Amino acid sequence: MRTITTLAVLAAGLSCMGCAPSEPPKEKADAVAVTVVAETPAERVPEAAELVGAWVLEDLGGSGVVDMVQTTIEFDGEGRVFGSGGCNRFTGSYEFEGGELEIGPLAGTKMMCPEAVMDQEDRFLQALGEVERVAANEPFLLIYFEGGEQPLKFIRGDVVEL
Repeated sequence: MRTITTLAVLAAGLSCMGCAPSEPPKEKADAVAVTVVAETPAERVPEAAELVGAWVLEDLGGSGVVDMVQTTIEFDGEGRVFGSGGCNRFTGSYEFEGGELEIGPLAGTKMMCPEAVMDQEDRFLQALGEVERVAANEPFLLIYFEGGEQPLKFIRGDVVEL
């Protein structure tokens, strides 16, 4: 019964809100600026040892990747890099010093694959030749390249021969 009485009093108060004599308009308050910062893990420069091993491409500069195609890169820790563009295998050299990554020159096989796979492979290999910087954002390795709005995004993984 107490709840019903409280609700009745509240409803009566709300219905009379427009009954009070009007007050002169108040001055507008100054606008308040609010900055919202998204909470995302910070990127950092990886240590050389963190590059070593196999990485599987999860995103090609914001355009995703072709399903059922494994595009990979593997750093051996001694200046050699190798992997698969999704169709063809590649090998070459890399240097990583002070956060700067340079890949190439690269050599690779020349097999033909479906057009979508070849297109992805061409864009992947071109990006590797235009590396600007590398970053770690757990659990990802991010390779930024010239002209790319978003990086190549890799996750550590076992390379599976398909």
